[in-house]
Amino acid sequence: MKFSSLFRDLSNTSTVRQIILLSFSLQVILVLYAPFRRKTTDRIIVFFLRVCYLMAPSLATFTIGVISQQGNSSVLVGDLESAFQAFWASFLLLHFGGPDNLTSFFLEDNIFWKWHLVNFIVQVGTVIRVFVKIFPSDNTLVIPTILVFLAAIIKNVERLLALHLSDLPRFREGVFTRHKLIEDDNFRGDLLGDLLGDLHSYAEDGGNLGESTVVKHAYCFFQFFKVFLADLIFARRVYQMSREYFCKVSAMDALRVISVELQFMYGELHTKALIIHSRWSHIFRFIAFIEVAIASAMFNSLKKSRFSELDVLITNILLFGGITLDTLSLCMLVFSDWTVAQMKYNRGLFKLDSFLHMLFCAMDTLRKPKLTKCKIDPNETVTYEVLNTLMIFRTWSESISACNLFSESLKRSPRKIYKHRVITYLYDKCSFTFHQVVETILEVCRLKHPERMIKNTLYMSRSPFIMKLWIFIFREVTSKSQSIDDIQELKKIFEARGDLFLQSRLERLDCDNLLAYIQTANYDSTILTWHFATEILYNRERELTSSPAANDEMEFSKILSDYMLYLLLNQHDVMSDVAGIAQITAAKMARKIRGHISEATEDEKGLCKALYEASTGTYDLTSQLQEGIQLAQELEGFRERQWEVMSGVWVEMLSYAASHIKGEAHMRVLSKGGELLTFIWLLMAHLGCCYKPEWGMES
Repeated sequence: MKFSSLFRDLSNTSTVRQIILLSFSLQVILVLYAPFRRKTTDRIIVFFLRVCYLMAPSLATFTIGVISQQGNSSVLVGDLESAFQAFWASFLLLHFGGPDNLTSFFLEDNIFWKWHLVNFIVQVGTVIRVFVKIFPSDNTLVIPTILVFLAAIIKNVERLLALHLSDLPRFREGVFTRHKLIEDDNFRGDLLGDLLGDLHSYAEDGGNLGESTVVKHAYCFFQFFKVFLADLIFARRVYQMSREYFCKVSAMDALRVISVELQFMYGELHTKALIIHSRWSHIFRFIAFIEVAIASAMFNSLKKSRFSELDVLITNILLFGGITLDTLSLCMLVFSDWTVAQMKYNRGLFKLDSFLHMLFCAMDTLRKPKLTKCKIDPNETVTYEVLNTLMIFRTWSESISACNLFSESLKRSPRKIYKHRVITYLYDKCSFTFHQVVETILEVCRLKHPERMIKNTLYMSRSPFIMKLWIFIFREVTSKSQSIDDIQELKKIFEARGDLFLQSRLERLDCDNLLAYIQTANYDSTILTWHFATEILYNRERELTSSPAANDEMEFSKILSDYMLYLLLNQHDVMSDVAGIAQITAAKMARKIRGHISEATEDEKGLCKALYEASTGTYDLTSQLQEGIQLAQELEGFRERQWEVMSGVWVEMLSYAASHIKGEAHMRVLSKGGELLTFIWLLMAHLGCCYKPEWGMES
């Protein structure tokens, strides 16, 4: 009965009470769910977190302004005691500092750190104005209010410093400073010695890295290879050690090391990681925690008979909630990869004690990537092991996206691998209905212009990442790195986009005709041509074979073909260095493909068959589509080796894109669930396959 009366009072009371509870709720959501934005590509989750991220500081700013104008805003403030107005203003300033695990949503947000600084100064001035107006007449909660205010200052300064250090120009300066330290032979020798020693024990243990070892190695490589974000030259000794390391570890362990390394990069760019792991930060955070705890104790020791019961309850929620969130943040800090890495490498007083070491070892099994078997198609028996780690322990989305011009033309999503078929089926049905509604609205509003470009495809799918695909890519890239002996060989590998594979790996086959489809066209046109050829051959083979046997190279070619098209059409800001006019060309070809759709071509198989047969007729096909059909006919002549050719070319084209895209563009996808493209980029960097004319190779 008492609770229902409090709820009724809250619904009938002033706006300030409701907003401050909403502000606190947003802080809880951000602390608990902000890490999920780097673990999923789900647009609904990302949109929800984006809304919370934008609302949190806006609500705090708005409410502080309302409280400061208490004399002119009686409707909003209501009968709120003046002492609570000042106390809650301090809490709102505390909320303005945001959580530790989210300082910026996108890379561009860090640019506006000066704007955040000005806004913070304004909010501090506004809160002080509230104090000046209220304390002379009501000093009941002066000390608790000042304590929370000081804690809020500390939290906001942390956020501002994190934003400033994560701003790309300043970030590059920090990388340069760190790079000069790494160039010190003693420092570098210690780190490299640790890694090489672990490699020796790794071979003795049968090749199975523990999770804490993975974190240690990832942190070491992270310190070395941040130079790629600043366009600096890495030392030849580092490159040789890195290549030796990644040629010895298994593909799974290489994936684990790179994923944790990218997690460190994400932490520096989008969280307070650069600040909160320093000794000074530990001291100030302890002070802030003690201040809030003392404020809570002092508030609860006061006589509150003259205060509203609802206001007392809200204040206790803010106090105990703040202490709980700080405790939760402390636990996240203690059990983070940063703590493991720094304790491993710190030569000073802070060592990992036996209790924490036991906890980390116990969590190794939970943190390791998990695998599960899934069917490529529900009607077939072919299965693959896919990544299926619990969401809370993931370091990235563990998925690969797909886009297909034939599926887009048929208004259906590309093939998808299902882990949980019932749930995913219902989700896909809802997604399909949503796409249909959006398309109808665009047509009615005359906002749809398919003849111009395809900027973001409506029909796409995301499948769990096949581990065998990563092993295949890993072996292809590492085998190429073995031949790097001089700068000319490095340049040849760096510029290869399928032609090197055809010339070096298939020397016994006549591939001259295939080289023409790579060397005489732009990169984006090449991708579109090979995409059409892959789709036509894939569907023809499935049509001619009633129960196809497992063909890894065929499945990998299909997956990489759809993935590359997804990158060109849906990640144009990432692929801008190599994408060309792919979006415009794809729109033209999609329009041509739709002209061949009929009752007989209601699926991809029928459409591919019609286009393949039309190539000998009088149909007006666009150049890339016609070339794709001709390429498919050429590849059919290789018979059982056609998919070996196709898969090798796709890996090389994917590697070309990964190495030619700027590091800044790769960093952008870290906050969107991550991409396979970024993993390949970092793998190539570790293997010494990246080159820029101004770099050369340091002797």
